[in-house]
Amino acid sequence: MRGLKIFSLGFFSYLTLSLYANYFDEGLRNTIYSRGLEPSVLLLGTVYALAFFAVFSLGYVLNLRLPSSLLAVLFLLLSFQNFPVFSLLAVLVLIVYRLGINPFRLFPQSALLVALLIPSALYIVVGVPLLENSLRYELVGSLVLAAVLAVVGMAYSTLSLRWKTFLVGVYTVLFFLGTFRSLVLLVYLAYFLGTYFDYPQFRKWLLGLSLIPALIIVGMSGGIEAVLVRIGFTFLVFHNLVRLSLPWGFFHGALLFSSNPRGMVASLFGASTNYTYFFFGQPVADFGILGVIEAFLLGTFLGNSEGNRGSFVVVLSLMIYSLDPGVDAFIMLFIVATLLFSVSEGNIT
Repeated sequence: MRGLKIFSLGFFSYLTLSLYANYFDEGLRNTIYSRGLEPSVLLLGTVYALAFFAVFSLGYVLNLRLPSSLLAVLFLLLSFQNFPVFSLLAVLVLIVYRLGINPFRLFPQSALLVALLIPSALYIVVGVPLLENSLRYELVGSLVLAAVLAVVGMAYSTLSLRWKTFLVGVYTVLFFLGTFRSLVLLVYLAYFLGTYFDYPQFRKWLLGLSLIPALIIVGMSGGIEAVLVRIGFTFLVFHNLVRLSLPWGFFHGALLFSSNPRGMVASLFGASTNYTYFFFGQPVADFGILGVIEAFLLGTFLGNSEGNRGSFVVVLSLMIYSLDPGVDAFIMLFIVATLLFSVSEGNIT
């Protein structure tokens, strides 16, 4: 139950902050509603968030063992989010899997290195988003890839804690320059979870050390109020997606396979930017009440990930990270790939 407990802590903390911002602080509420979304009572969104979480938890508790054949099919289907590039890469990955090669185990240091090189090269060749804000969304896909590779490297690498701490500091600087606070959080999640499992003697310090990424994120956001506005607005977007998507969904799978799902959600409400939509926003928006099937599957993913420490750190980190921006095909690809390559390994958690 360890994975569900940790995820629940993040989930209910996020939900509590979102309800506080929307209900109990008039100044925050006015700022959130000023963007033009329906400012109706958020009970509907809250009920659906709790209902989907209950189904998610059921999937975790039942922990049905997903066969490698099903994971391979899911991996191939998700790759059509970016056809034909991702699809060709998915075929290559499945060939590697059939050959019995586990790249997660063999190349974690390479993943850490590539995660450093991607943003560094982009900042040199294209520019730095912190200095040119117009570059922010131009580089977002590559920066997310770099952050996910950093998570994989952190989870599977046998580097010492000292080296991992140094790398986390470097990644913090790189993603700070990219202006994406959520990517800073993602890297710290993998670092803290890995430290929690590998170094029990340091567990008592982790709560205090978590203030470091918290202060960084607050600083990048422009203050605590800005963080609460972001969280509150994200949940308001989720509420409106629920309102528009009942009973059978609005996008019918198009959101999951979109190359820019957050831009797609924003355009639904007449905006030209990107809107984050909460962890269960995509299942609801795509499939309505049938989105509980995807919620159950996500819970099963988390349960299956506990087969070994590396997959557990990767999957749990990606799911907690997705609480705010929401689930998309790219994140799901890495979750399914992690499970696929861990399915033949013994339980060493």
